[in-house]
Amino acid sequence: MPGRRPSNSFDANRAASNRTAADWIARLNADDATPRDAADFRRWLAANPDHAARFERATDLWDMVPGTAPSRAPATRRRAIAGLVALTATTAGGTFAFQAAYAATPYETGIGEQRRIGLQDGSSLLLDAATRVRVIATPERRRLWLARGRVDLTVAPLTTPFTIDVGAGDMTAAAGRFDLRRDRDDRVALTAIEGSAAVATTGAARRLTDGERLREGRIDRPDLAATQAWTSGRAAFHDDTLATVAEEANRYSTTRLVIADPAVAGVRVSGMYRMGDNVALGRSLAALLALRVRTIEGAVLLGG
Repeated sequence: MPGRRPSNSFDANRAASNRTAADWIARLNADDATPRDAADFRRWLAANPDHAARFERATDLWDMVPGTAPSRAPATRRRAIAGLVALTATTAGGTFAFQAAYAATPYETGIGEQRRIGLQDGSSLLLDAATRVRVIATPERRRLWLARGRVDLTVAPLTTPFTIDVGAGDMTAAAGRFDLRRDRDDRVALTAIEGSAAVATTGAARRLTDGERLREGRIDRPDLAATQAWTSGRAAFHDDTLATVAEEANRYSTTRLVIADPAVAGVRVSGMYRMGDNVALGRSLAALLALRVRTIEGAVLLGG
């Protein structure tokens, strides 16, 4: 695979197009990748609008594979589609893990959608809005890849451990309930609601026990009621910026909450709010913070 240059021709067959997208990922991440490869890749993207979409989907999957996402961290998926792909090496085990991830079952939720899923091994998932995962859950093998979003995971007690990959390391649990979050910029938070788990991140191995959270390399004890508020359609904020509140609210509503005045983006907000109705939320925030609020088609504008 690493020595093979994908075809630049139009892929009429969908399966062939998917294979070509995967070939490009392997080529661009090979240790002998060259500037010519990057130029050929840009030409392949430009040849057909469908190529960019297929490459993005293939990149989502590649990001779930252990050992690949950290090496690609400097280049976001959007930059990759623009042709600015990080030409970095992968481990020999990456190809095997990539194939294994293809065998996993994908689950995804859209804006404002939550979904509960029972798994074959007796475990269960609650997916928050705008979440994408892949899961293998059999008595012999149990693994979850979190590409983005948030998951409430209940792990059934079995001899086979359940491993969770969030792109910044692995978390392994025998049983328990866990809150897992991965934001768009790859910020990760892992919370042990019940039970314990071993967490292996870059340069460190740690254990989370009941009520502990690992976030930005530090372990703390958050308010679990606030941590789990999203499971009942709410969001808890504690001295967060208005920009953060708007970003979170927009995961739950197609009517976007927009900060019209950049000067108020850093205003601090605390409290528990119902998600899903950005018109009502915008009015509440405007009243609380003494801001102007305007409603236009598809958006609620704060400030300005």
